[in-house]
Amino acid sequence: MADEKSFDIAFLGGGPAGYVGAIRASQLGLSACVVERDKPGGVCLNIGCIPSKALINQAEIFRHILDLESLGVTIDTSGFEYRRAFEKSRTASDRLSKGVGSLLKKNKVEVIPGTGKLTAQHRVSVDSGTEITAKHIVVATGSRPIELPTFPFDEQTVLSSTGALMLEELPESLLILGGGVIGCEFAHIMNAFGVRVTIVEMLDRILPMEDPDTADILARSFKKRKIEMNVKTKALSMEKTDAGVRLAIEKDGAQSTLEAEKLLVVVGRRPNTEDIGLEELGITLERGFVPVGDYYETSVSGVYAVGDVIFTPLLAHVASKEAEIVAEHIAGEATVRKIDPMLIPSAVYTDPQVAGFGLNSETA
Repeated sequence: MADEKSFDIAFLGGGPAGYVGAIRASQLGLSACVVERDKPGGVCLNIGCIPSKALINQAEIFRHILDLESLGVTIDTSGFEYRRAFEKSRTASDRLSKGVGSLLKKNKVEVIPGTGKLTAQHRVSVDSGTEITAKHIVVATGSRPIELPTFPFDEQTVLSSTGALMLEELPESLLILGGGVIGCEFAHIMNAFGVRVTIVEMLDRILPMEDPDTADILARSFKKRKIEMNVKTKALSMEKTDAGVRLAIEKDGAQSTLEAEKLLVVVGRRPNTEDIGLEELGITLERGFVPVGDYYETSVSGVYAVGDVIFTPLLAHVASKEAEIVAEHIAGEATVRKIDPMLIPSAVYTDPQVAGFGLNSETA
């Protein structure tokens, strides 16, 4: 027999949108639950922002050894073990995930383990056997790395961002397919630890969404660090070899190959909107994303969507704020209908770091 539960608001997903929105709802006097199939904190805390920034911190400490040597300090790095940097990144993620769990408990938000699916306007069925009735439902199921048919992930030789974060040993060389934010941050980390890094980007520069002059400054820094950048370059196919992977590329009409021990594919992320009952409920998806109106409400009254599943920047702080706006709207305290996209800050954690908001010069 199914376990029946009732709430004012139910969040599908316990990432930066779900847990922040549920806590805000509880603070405003609403009964709230979070349906989460994994650890609290979602991708950001467990296999995204937090572990990657922990690795970036370790990489920069390691890289600055050279600065100390220029001052006459001799440092023996022969005992370096990357596994310890990996373990520190996991410790940071685990600590914060447990902290989120404690915050949810403190704020009387019930966490229901499992994967939720909308079965009616006010109903969610969880595969763990719980049936939820909620006056309002918020879809905050996040996103996952895009997997290209030509370059399927095996998380051994061909890595997603998740696989790269879970590496316990460094490869000697790494090909990175995608020169966006995630690709550049991994290039920064791996190069700092001594990995030979090559970036392949189809557009005409790395960080194609950032200001061109700013991207050029980072490109010059990468070049000085001997990070090879192949821009205006299309990846055609790959084959696994005894030494790792061979990538066939095309640039200016000429074809050639690149080889490395591992290939990291980071060409974007895809919203997790399949098989959760949206279309059966009458919500039409656009390229996998959920269209929303004011206060992030979908075309079905009482059903909302926030975070990576809608057409806003895939950033944790954006998802959190959107979920807060939904909770405040439902509680009758909303002050804004939506976030102004021109006021959303973004950052790339490289050296130098890149940050900005609003339109860049090219877009303007």
